[in-house]
Amino acid sequence: MIIGIAAIGGVSLCGLLSTLLSAKMVNQVNKKLPMDLQFSPLGWHPVKTLRLHREYQKLYPGGQLVLQVRLLIASAFASLLLCAWALGFFGK
Repeated sequence: MIIGIAAIGGVSLCGLLSTLLSAKMVNQVNKKLPMDLQFSPLGWHPVKTLRLHREYQKLYPGGQLVLQVRLLIASAFASLLLCAWALGFFGK
């Protein structure tokens, strides 16, 4: 049970950090884009997120934020699987 609770904490922490890094990415990209092409902070969906990642990589070729966000999302899913295992979802 303790492992499950810790894993839920890991999911929450990874989600929060990835959201903060995504907001930082939006701010950096919006500084370099014309007003009509800037990203709104509301209404996110997979297509918009992928467009943000492409724009960030184009504007900041050596930037690491996309990689960090993807690693945090992968870590969140791994923590979620660990939580499911710890709570017996993959039982006998």
